[in-house]
Amino acid sequence: MKISVLQKDLNRGLANVSRVVATRGQLPVLANVLLEAEKDGLKLAATNLEMGIREWVGGKIEVEGRLTVPAKSLSEFVGSLGGEVVGLEAEGDKLKVRCGKYTATFAGIDASEFPVMPKSGLTPAKAKEGHGIIEIGSKLVLDIAMQVAYAAASDESRPVLTGVRFAVAGDQLAVTATDGFRLARKKIQDKGFKDMGSLDGLVLPARTILELARMADGSAEKNMRIEVFSDNNQVIFGVGRSDLISRVLGGNYPEVDKIIPSEHKTRVIVERGDLINAVRAVGIFARENNNIIKFTIINSQFLISARASQAGESNVEIEAEMEGEDGEIAFNYKYVMDYLNSTASERVVLEMNGNLAPGVWRGEKDESLLALVMPVRV
Repeated sequence: MKISVLQKDLNRGLANVSRVVATRGQLPVLANVLLEAEKDGLKLAATNLEMGIREWVGGKIEVEGRLTVPAKSLSEFVGSLGGEVVGLEAEGDKLKVRCGKYTATFAGIDASEFPVMPKSGLTPAKAKEGHGIIEIGSKLVLDIAMQVAYAAASDESRPVLTGVRFAVAGDQLAVTATDGFRLARKKIQDKGFKDMGSLDGLVLPARTILELARMADGSAEKNMRIEVFSDNNQVIFGVGRSDLISRVLGGNYPEVDKIIPSEHKTRVIVERGDLINAVRAVGIFARENNNIIKFTIINSQFLISARASQAGESNVEIEAEMEGEDGEIAFNYKYVMDYLNSTASERVVLEMNGNLAPGVWRGEKDESLLALVMPVRV
């Protein structure tokens, strides 16, 4: 392998793929980045076995070849270079890097030990024609990351709950995440979803969605390509000259529709900004009491309170429009803040069915986004 590339392009590509390098992988090669010099340029790849990133970098290819080298060391060295052109040359299992008066040699591992990452079977021409490929708006991915993915579990005891579930029914896409204590669901109507049947039932790691959002946010592309490999439970997302490869999570995802109440006894409409300020204030005292805050609706008053045995207590009354019965309910205030930070609605709605049933949050004029939070006994 022998290739010359621009330092800024190589530096950017290494920074992107290094995001998924396994720092404590079971295999030494997982700490490496794969470099493949092909006739159309340099291909960089890294994976942690759950997620992988492949990046194409333009360059002058003199000799084709493949090699893996430590990702962190190579990325740091290339980032320190001040020259414009970097030369990469493989010498056995070693990579020699030259840039101006700077040289370095990195000990590598043969590319045959690097995990096989699926490749798209589509040529660019076929992709443009829409042959066997799904396209989804980059903005939609950003919305899913902000409005839904936060509710996925971080605890690996039930792996399927660390993911975001996609469901397609006709021209509607429903995206759901839950950790068993709270739930976020977004529904989107679009005629284009009728052709996205291969997404139906997929559960993708929330980390994949967040990484996709980062890639989409840094790209000028309005759409991203999706190709589902049902035979090995993997998905490729293409954004410009970058690919993200993700595994699909297995397991039975909860039937969340059964736990979302269809009716309510109490309904409160409040300014989102007022509620954020109130929850932040009482949350100071909730930290010493398992993050519990209480919402009380009584005599047309909406009260938010928290009490700590050592720090004291706080009570806030805010203006609200109320319908139905008086009542009270307690939540983990962090779950409430996560929802409030996920929505752009100026006014939000809380629907209740007593203090032991889940509370449902939604925007006053936005029925597409719903959050459910399980109550806490007090």
